[in-house]
Amino acid sequence: MQKTKLSVCGVIIHKGRFLIVKRSENDDFLPNYWEFPGGGVETSENLEDALIRELKEEIGIDLTHNQKKLIGVSEEFMDKGKTERYLQLNYKIELLNEPKITLSPEHIVYDWATEDDPRLDGFLKEIVKQWEIHK
Repeated sequence: MQKTKLSVCGVIIHKGRFLIVKRSENDDFLPNYWEFPGGGVETSENLEDALIRELKEEIGIDLTHNQKKLIGVSEEFMDKGKTERYLQLNYKIELLNEPKITLSPEHIVYDWATEDDPRLDGFLKEIVKQWEIHK
């Protein structure tokens, strides 16, 4: 039986650059991996509330009053047997002011990246393409 994990992702943009965060080297899930902030949707939680909660938990910013726009969905299988499907809804959030970032223990560093940054793997580049379509 296939399991599906649903998550949300915030593509936070300031002055044409994307906020990326690096996972802790001790994390069980994708250690040392650069990603856009976000995480799992909890049972009975709507998607926008999950996005607001995850970004508050992971990077310490409150996006309650910022405009969030769904730009696409990413899909990946987390195992070779394709029994664990990962669906991620990607939201664009453009900020006028650079936010004060406070990382959770899940991440060790953050940075602002451009779309040709070598830290962006194929999965993240696909999300950037979704953003480009919705500029």
